[in-house]
Amino acid sequence: MRLLLTLGLLSLISPSLWADEFADATRALFKKHCYSCHGEKKQKGDITLHDLDSLEAAFQKHALLDNIIDQIESGDMPPDDEDVLPTDAERKQLIDALSNINNRIKTGDVPQKAGRVTLRRLNRNEYHYTVRDLFGVNFNPSQDFPADGAGGEGFDNTAAALFSSPALLEKYLSAAKKVIASVYLSPGLKKRAIFKQPETPKDTEATAKEILSYHATLAYRRRVSEDDMAPLMNAFQRETKSGKSFADSLRAPFTALLINPRFLFRAEHNQAGKDEWKLNDFEIATRLSYFLWSSMPDRELFRLADAGKLSDPAVLKAQTLRMIASPKSTSLARHFAGQWIGFDKMVSVVDPDQKRFPAFNDDLRKAMYYESVEFFSHVLQKNRPITDFIDSDYTFANATLARHYGLKEKVTGSEMKKVALHNKSRGGVIGMGSVLTSTSLPLRTSPVLRGVWILDTLLGDPAPPPPPDAGELPADDTKAEGLTFRQQLDIHRKAPKCANCHNRIDPLGYSLENFDAIGRWREKDANGKPIDASAILPGDIEFSSPAELKTLLMSAKNKFAANMTRKMLSYATGRGLEYYDEAVVTKIVAKLEKSGYSTQALVYEIVNSRPFLNRSSTR
Repeated sequence: MRLLLTLGLLSLISPSLWADEFADATRALFKKHCYSCHGEKKQKGDITLHDLDSLEAAFQKHALLDNIIDQIESGDMPPDDEDVLPTDAERKQLIDALSNINNRIKTGDVPQKAGRVTLRRLNRNEYHYTVRDLFGVNFNPSQDFPADGAGGEGFDNTAAALFSSPALLEKYLSAAKKVIASVYLSPGLKKRAIFKQPETPKDTEATAKEILSYHATLAYRRRVSEDDMAPLMNAFQRETKSGKSFADSLRAPFTALLINPRFLFRAEHNQAGKDEWKLNDFEIATRLSYFLWSSMPDRELFRLADAGKLSDPAVLKAQTLRMIASPKSTSLARHFAGQWIGFDKMVSVVDPDQKRFPAFNDDLRKAMYYESVEFFSHVLQKNRPITDFIDSDYTFANATLARHYGLKEKVTGSEMKKVALHNKSRGGVIGMGSVLTSTSLPLRTSPVLRGVWILDTLLGDPAPPPPPDAGELPADDTKAEGLTFRQQLDIHRKAPKCANCHNRIDPLGYSLENFDAIGRWREKDANGKPIDASAILPGDIEFSSPAELKTLLMSAKNKFAANMTRKMLSYATGRGLEYYDEAVVTKIVAKLEKSGYSTQALVYEIVNSRPFLNRSSTR
């Protein structure tokens, strides 16, 4: 039985598949054994199987195929209390039909394409960093912008989720004025922006055009045309005619630059009559810089793009490694890893109860956040294996966090430093305070949230939503009426409607119960009772500590690698993944395995992939 099942990967999550090539007998088996719970009238776990009546429909519902296969293989589905259960031969027939489609998707034996990314605006972070790099301002002008939504694989740079509104357009104008005002108030920034003065009155327009053309090329992220320059020069000419100085006459076109759709939106060219085409060098430079830096290309990328050299694989690889080495790649830690791992919640969402956990303050909150940022940046820049996210013998801490963790190594000061870990429970993201706190409730730990986080975030197998009548567990583990919280949860798990998922989720969370709701190690719960961290997954897989859990997860490192690849590919391209992307993921994971799971290899293979370097006319 596959490791997926061994790790308890969730219940029937995954649309099961009908293909036109399925035999009538196979269709009849699905109807006989599955439709009563997953048909038109009833959809347990929000899963419907009746409407998958073509191969294309099956491909579109590919994401959770493995889980359905596992459920049938293990005998969990159909459940034992059904009146009629499939025979072994019928189970094999169902599994073979599903596996055939699954294998076709993963090996690329399906129609392949690069995928389409719609026109998208800069999100808040991208706007902030782009304005910073364009004009050198050191404040965040996007703070007042509306929050960005998330889409695709859960990222706020997904094109389909980046809507615009009249209110946002007003914010853009206000921000542009603030940025240019800040530039003009700083002699250094003003000189950087207005890098040349006309030598004679006759040179005024030519000099202005040179300055504006330079900034427009950077802002629009491509060569600029006369049509691009016309409105900027018109604005300059209006200002000079009103009697303003050369420098003051540039304020209006600078402001216009920052509210121009060519700056605010990332557009890629279309090619009429073609199904798919390669991106041009400027588009590659833009995708690369917003992937790794969340900002516009720098001068070196522009130079290479202008020379048509960036599409050379050797040059592209060298630039990828150069950009990873830059301090600006910290944005990948903050905004990719922060949203994927979930430690971005530490900034404002996470809010432990102050009476129950008075040790949790702003200093600790920041330390937990920056531990995760520094850890990801280190793994990336030092080219550590991605398996360090599962387990490592080091982390990053300042004095506040080291004290909170009870680390043996003496750490002083507020700066984050790399520290050795002697407690095998701490290494990797599972032992980080940001993860442990954000997967807890205000008053207690949550084995359920922690288990779901492991399945979803690390292994890519999201749990189905609980049934409407599943009931709720107490918010406070001190209100236990003589029972430990684990005993209460075990009672909850015995309900037939809850057992199937909780048998796979809860053991993962139980093994982390020695960490309290703010990530401290403990031997007793809030009621003074000894912690029981023992756990048994389906298949009689026993473990009883974070260290043993990590050993189990390391045995599934290819599954983790595939999930991280999917997440990073979605973030890099700015779109949700489709069935045809699975073959790309499979190839990248195979290369990762050969590289020793190199993090930089993962980044480069994504940059060098078909979805990253090409564009389709349709989704």
